[in-house]
Amino acid sequence: MIVADTSPLIVLGKQGKLELLRLCFGKVSLPEAVLREVSGRKESEESIALASAIKSKWIGAIKISINPLLETSKIGIGEKEAISLAAKLKSILIMDDALAQSYASLAGVEAHGTLYVLLSALKKRFIHNEDAKEMLYGMMAQGFYLSAEVYGRFLQMLEEISGGN
Repeated sequence: MIVADTSPLIVLGKQGKLELLRLCFGKVSLPEAVLREVSGRKESEESIALASAIKSKWIGAIKISINPLLETSKIGIGEKEAISLAAKLKSILIMDDALAQSYASLAGVEAHGTLYVLLSALKKRFIHNEDAKEMLYGMMAQGFYLSAEVYGRFLQMLEEISGGN
């Protein structure tokens, strides 16, 4: 089981690949603030995908109080609740915001981004190297930002995992 923040749900939902979370990690929990953020994007691919996943019961929303360590205006309510929930459940957190990942670390939470999901799916053979690249390019075309360093490192990791295939 994992906890998901808003960005991975949106990014994977837009790609039609939200199911990778279930395949790689089983159940997914998210705080109510994240549910509101994604569901508020009425009739979007990601909102529809999330509603379907909730109906299928592999994603569930949980009410959570914010950890006092996270009383800051530097990260949003969704990030605060996601970190608090992951800490409470002692779960890995999937979130893309680097600053929020730093706060997760302070709260003792292991946090990874959406690219971690792609790498996990490749390792578990739910997708192939070319699928991961296509998803990455689609994500970037829709505004997903990566530094040149992270982009290069991700492509290198894809090659290492797939053995160049």
